[in-house]
Amino acid sequence: MRNKMNKSIEVCCSWALFSGKSRYSRRSWLVGMVAVLLALTAVPLSAEEQNNPDEVGQVTLVIGQALAHNKKGEQRSLKRGDSVYVDETIETSAGGHVHLRFVDEGTVSLRPNSRLSIELYHYDKQQPKNSAIRFNLEAGVVRSISGKATQAAHDRFRLNTPITAIGVLGTDFVVRAEPEKMWAGVYSGAIAIAPLNTQCTVDGLGACAGATQLSEAMGSVMIEFSGGKEREKIVPLDPAIISKANKSGSDSSKQSEDSASPAPGRINAAEIKAADVASNLDIAPQEQQLPNPFAWARWGDQLPGDAMSQPYVTAQEGRKMTVNNGVFALFRTPSALAEVEPRAGMYDFKLAQGQVHFVDNRDQESSLAKLDAATLQVDFGQRQFNTHLEMSHSLGGSAVLDGAGKIENNGVFNSGNVINGSGVAGAISTDGAYAGMVFQKKVEMGTFVGITDWTNK
Repeated sequence: MRNKMNKSIEVCCSWALFSGKSRYSRRSWLVGMVAVLLALTAVPLSAEEQNNPDEVGQVTLVIGQALAHNKKGEQRSLKRGDSVYVDETIETSAGGHVHLRFVDEGTVSLRPNSRLSIELYHYDKQQPKNSAIRFNLEAGVVRSISGKATQAAHDRFRLNTPITAIGVLGTDFVVRAEPEKMWAGVYSGAIAIAPLNTQCTVDGLGACAGATQLSEAMGSVMIEFSGGKEREKIVPLDPAIISKANKSGSDSSKQSEDSASPAPGRINAAEIKAADVASNLDIAPQEQQLPNPFAWARWGDQLPGDAMSQPYVTAQEGRKMTVNNGVFALFRTPSALAEVEPRAGMYDFKLAQGQVHFVDNRDQESSLAKLDAATLQVDFGQRQFNTHLEMSHSLGGSAVLDGAGKIENNGVFNSGNVINGSGVAGAISTDGAYAGMVFQKKVEMGTFVGITDWTNK
């Protein structure tokens, strides 16, 4: 190829320099020379490079069925750990739910019977203000929590629905979309909503001129937007509306007449999340915020650095045991509710406190280890949980433990073998606000044993 290129250059030069009939000036010749060099030295992209879309995030949770479609009509089922790409549409089934974490640490939760297109997701790590994001919620319910791109360039974020354009101000918000109607509520920050028209187009970024603002500071309200004559209105917050995937159904594939009824009373915007969990409980709103009913008990002597457990006789006072692993037991205060009753809502529980010990195989001595990362996700509609734990110790090295499975009606859940092998076991409070979980992970040199407390408040 190099010989062919050199020959082409020689021909070009000879023709330009020695042709007496040349119409080109020396300057024109130089321009032509540069053009030839660029054309000859340009390296074309491979087929793989031309067709490889931009990977912009990962799936962190899937419950039920979730699919990804691209513009070529190709379809794939999503599972945890899968990548997602620009120009893909994510779709959930009637019982499906998917969580996405993007490259800038922004997160999206897509609820059942929903379709969300990732039209644009550009994160400029060096200059975040140059980032740009655009989603299109074709139908269903989505929750969006801003990442670094939107926090740095909120004027370059857009979520479109069939009838509106939504801009944000570093926000955590939820939107439900239908062909001629939409609803939105704000957990934190503020959003700005405007109707799509010739001045506010689907290919734009940021909030449109004249948009209506909805903020957390406005209290217990949400915005309802219609494609009809009565375009928009601020109405009292109704979690039963913005938490549903459609008018007649809930996040659960099992429906009942009473599941369509919202909880009595009104709450403020900061409590949307808790209300979503308990929107179908037949209890007053003030009764939804109960104190943590859990206490950890230890069977034997206190382990080095243990700051969470109590002696067995202390922890059991007024409480009943839920789960144990032979080292620790989780006790829960009895509730007026016999079962954990929320029928809608998917939440990432926050780790309130946690500890982990490493038990050496050689001498069964225990020492304090490090809990490096911990997540717990609960789908109340499908009665499913998903957890991810990372731990480390100077002798045991690093270890990862994942668990997923069913939540029983009494709130108890487990995955794997938490006594003789590797696994997790725990329980959720009957109001859905707290959880406790014990875990165990066997490695070559010993066993990691830990306990955790969680809250979704």
